[in-house]
Amino acid sequence: MFKGLCVCYTVITTTFFSVSVSGYWAFGNESAGLILSNFIDHDNNPLVPKWFFIMINILTILQLSAVATVYLQPTNEILERAFADPTRSEFAARNVIPRVISRSVSVILATTIAAMLPFFGDINAMIGAFGFLPVDFVLPVVLYNLTFKPSKRSPLFWLNSSIAVIFSMVGVSAAVASVRQISLDAKTYKLFANV
Repeated sequence: MFKGLCVCYTVITTTFFSVSVSGYWAFGNESAGLILSNFIDHDNNPLVPKWFFIMINILTILQLSAVATVYLQPTNEILERAFADPTRSEFAARNVIPRVISRSVSVILATTIAAMLPFFGDINAMIGAFGFLPVDFVLPVVLYNLTFKPSKRSPLFWLNSSIAVIFSMVGVSAAVASVRQISLDAKTYKLFANV
């Protein structure tokens, strides 16, 4: 578990934090909420080659496909219980066709709801602050301290406790900021707005 935590924090620090800190250092508050919007100047001229946008969109679709597979699995399980026939083979047409239709409909429904909310990034920030940040940063170190009970004098205990406290404070401030931003954006809400 400790090696897994070390790998987790190393990957997160080198990828997410380095990009966010360097981006904020370079652009500050003037950077757009959508990363690709930063690569277009004020006259709508792209600042990077066309293949770059194509590659980013392809990689985004691949990532969203993986995310949809993982996060919609509980929904898919419920739908398969309702529409599948457990007496038949997993790859029988009787089970494959309802699976493809129900999964496609659930992804289409989720995408439609996401498109209806022009401040979807703010909602993602709120979900991250309330859900992902505590699960990714706070819970693992707290559970490590509870499970392995390192000495309260050891640097590992205090490092884990510091991580839990710091990221709890970051989570609370991120939650407040995201809820505030949603309330500000809700004042100018338009259905299916092109932001």
